Amino acid sequence: MKEIRATALKNFDIRPLTKKGQICARETILPLKPYLEPMTHKIEQVSRFVHDYLIKSGKDHLDETWGPKYRWEHTLRVSHWAHQLADEAKADVESCVISALFHDVSHFTSEEYRKHGIKSAEIARNYLEKKDFSQEFIEKVAYAIKSHVGEFHPITIEAKILQDADTLDRFGFVRILLFGKKAELTDLKKLKEQVQSFLNYLRKAEKGDFGRMWTKTGEDELAKLVKINMAICSGVLKELEDTKALEKSLKRHRQ
Repeated sequence: MKEIRATALKNFDIRPLTKKGQICARETILPLKPYLEPMTHKIEQVSRFVHDYLIKSGKDHLDETWGPKYRWEHTLRVSHWAHQLADEAKADVESCVISALFHDVSHFTSEEYRKHGIKSAEIARNYLEKKDFSQEFIEKVAYAIKSHVGEFHPITIEAKILQDADTLDRFGFVRILLFGKKAELTDLKKLKEQVQSFLNYLRKAEKGDFGRMWTKTGEDELAKLVKINMAICSGVLKELEDTKALEKSLKRHRQ
């Protein structure tokens, strides 16, 4: 797992190569800068702590799709978005990134998922109090982490940025791949139901049924991601209909 952590300590850029006519992150999503460069020593220390905590606490889930490797990489992507959003909003980058790094640290130790924000905030507070962080900084970070789950009206800019960053990764390109991995590819009827269900979920997200985005940049980027997800789902449904139509046609010719 050392190579996973090392990703956070070097330039981190998830942009794919672009080709004319293809949908890709570089053309449609906010340009991604090298990850946290220059990275502060404090952020590097937090990164190491969170990585090791996730791997150790999730050791019984190492081979699972949503195991500690995924959770760590999700944390990196959320931290990256937090950096971008903080930069755009002229907010304090360090507090926003550290909040993002800690936000899911208790994922494998919280007894209830809806309370993992509270547990993660406690872990962050205990760590930061032992390091060279001011009490004001600790309170900002702890509140952002605690409120990223179930808080519909976050007060601080750090909390708003963390919620937006977490949401953006929820609709990102990696999640599209993970959805495809768990899709029922051997049963076209079930696959159609799964894709249609996800498309309905995207329509609700587009209308803001799951809560608003708090930053202008976050709102714009989510709209782009949702549109891409919807285009993919609609394309899959169209191909399934074409497949079904061809199958019926072949059956008629065999009769």
